[in-house]
Amino acid sequence: MTERKTGSVVIRTGRPSTRDRVYAVDDVVRFDARIPALLAKRLYDAAHESGRPVTAVHADLLAKALDDVDGAAMG
Repeated sequence: MTERKTGSVVIRTGRPSTRDRVYAVDDVVRFDARIPALLAKRLYDAAHESGRPVTAVHADLLAKALDDVDGAAMG
């Protein structure tokens, strides 16, 4: 069973930021990112090889790159 974290996260959205949005720490937030095709290929290949959804692999990679040792806990 996954342990649920408590608290909230405030994210500024928009360009320029139009308002703060408050999310629970376990909420899933959608965002759009444009990345080089070769990097996208590596992401899709990693997801395929692991049998996991691309979004879960992407979240884990971002969490690890940002020094979150627990990963993103997306499955």
